[in-house]
Order: sequence, then C-alpha cells, then structure tokens
Amino acid sequence: MRSAETEVADFAVDCPEGAVGVRSVTMDPGVVRPGSFTVGVDASGDTARWAPTVTQPE
Repeated sequence: MRSAETEVADFAVDCPEGAVGVRSVTMDPGVVRPGSFTVGVDASGDTARWAPTVTQPE
C-alpha cells in the first residue's frame, strides 16, 4: 500500500491451492491521507482470486 509515493504497508498472505488466506493490517490515523492511497496485488498464479478490502474511517 502506498500513500503520497511512500510505501506505508507491505505484507504477504499465504494461500495454498484450494484454501482461503486472510490477513489484515491496521495503521495509525494519519499514516494515509484520506482518499490518497494505492493498493497493489501480486498473485502467485493466473488462477489465484483475490479481493482486497480497505476500510477508512471518517
């Protein structure tokens, strides 16, 4: 996860074939400016399905 051209979170999720992997990260308020972030996903294969969820409190 990047905010204002700076990496603010980096983590991996282990997800064996046929299983579900879940992981989360919580950041302190102010680390990411509201509405100013990007999330990148690098899956291990073309058939891997992913669904990131970002929750940003008001």
